Amino acid sequence: MYNQAAPNWHRLIQRLGVSCAYIKLFQSLQQSATLDHIKENSIICGCGVGTGAFSLALTKTVSSKIKVIGVDISPEMLILAHQHFLQTGINHEIYQGDVNQLPFDDNSFDLVISAHMLEHLPNPAAGLQEMVRVLRPGAPLIIAVTRPGILGFWLESRWGNGCLAPNVLTKIMSSVGLTDICLYPFTFGLSRCTSIACVGIKSELKTIFKSIYST
Repeated sequence: MYNQAAPNWHRLIQRLGVSCAYIKLFQSLQQSATLDHIKENSIICGCGVGTGAFSLALTKTVSSKIKVIGVDISPEMLILAHQHFLQTGINHEIYQGDVNQLPFDDNSFDLVISAHMLEHLPNPAAGLQEMVRVLRPGAPLIIAVTRPGILGFWLESRWGNGCLAPNVLTKIMSSVGLTDICLYPFTFGLSRCTSIACVGIKSELKTIFKSIYST
């Protein structure tokens, strides 16, 4: 299904204003100081990177010098993500794989982001836990999901994904050890009616305790 959608996907989300909605979201996160630690040499992981729209919105907002590591289960999506990153001069690597088994070491990334992927997983908490594993202590994880509503339920029937209510999303993020969890509304286009974003921070104390007990 994702491979078949890939050729027209990037144009579709641009036409629907989703790309602009992503940029405005990252601008809000920048104003709230969530992205203050992201520098030109930062390494970002885009989980369910698709054609690269969410990651490109980040680079346009923060810096085009960051490195993006994109992971997606669809090879056709990854081909297009690679093309878009090349066209915009973004330093990147792409990997085909399942977010439940990311091919990266613990504590590898300065930021992990994902848009409209988590609600497609049979077990969102398991995928989220894996994303937290590769995130550096004290760094944020930014998730955008489809929320319940008329349009959300239509998307659910079209794509077979679930919808995640804000309280359910924050509960899952808390259950995997994220702290300082905040919800951010989308403020542009159809995304205002279909989506919600959530940010959580990987606890540094949890990592310290894990290290102590493992020794």
